[in-house]
Amino acid sequence: MKLILLTLTTVALVIVSPAAAQTIYTGHWDINAVYEDGKLKLELGTHIDGSGGETHVHYGLSSRTLQFGFGNASGSAPAPQTNLAIGTNNYSVWISAHSENAADLMNQPFLGFSGEELGTGWTGNVTFTLKNLLYTGSGAGKLFLFEDEDVFWNSTLTGANLGSFTVVDRQHGHGEFAFTHEGLYTLTLEVSGTYNGATVTSSETALNINVVPEPSSGALLLAGMAALAGLRRRIRRPVQV
Repeated sequence: MKLILLTLTTVALVIVSPAAAQTIYTGHWDINAVYEDGKLKLELGTHIDGSGGETHVHYGLSSRTLQFGFGNASGSAPAPQTNLAIGTNNYSVWISAHSENAADLMNQPFLGFSGEELGTGWTGNVTFTLKNLLYTGSGAGKLFLFEDEDVFWNSTLTGANLGSFTVVDRQHGHGEFAFTHEGLYTLTLEVSGTYNGATVTSSETALNINVVPEPSSGALLLAGMAALAGLRRRIRRPVQV
């Protein structure tokens, strides 16, 4: 059994490449508004619970790619697209999971928005605006962000921006992301808020989202490694007498 564990671990280490480490396949992540060096910025952030308490980890928004996989429950085939009505138009889309259910998060990150880390001097709401969308893939990829009947981002619009998502009083929020095609979506985003009574706006920053019609190999690898860890724990558990 030890030989099998060693072999599986070695294979896992070989599969994970430096490029794959730059892709986020799972977990709860937020597009964070942060204020550093006198500038309002956008970063990707997550919270990691450890023995010393919760740790906040930040990455540059453009330094990571978020990958959304849309496999069925067994992971053996793509999930069917569903109909989404936006105004008078209907679109066939994949929709992101609006929960932190462990099964959902094996295929895609749970992506939200946060202004919680803005400190003294910041008041009121924080607004995340989609300024532009560049799609690379087959077809004409469209992206929407919505919740219930409210559509926040709509890439079919034209003009100075493609919609805004607001978190109330610098708090935290989530919506559902919808994609019409597989491929790479490059979102140009900016965030604005009120600092010492004046409106402050960040520079425009790119965020990459990759959409695949089935679970990614990275997500499946994470599932395999989790199962391996569970197996190791079961093997080491002492027998109760």
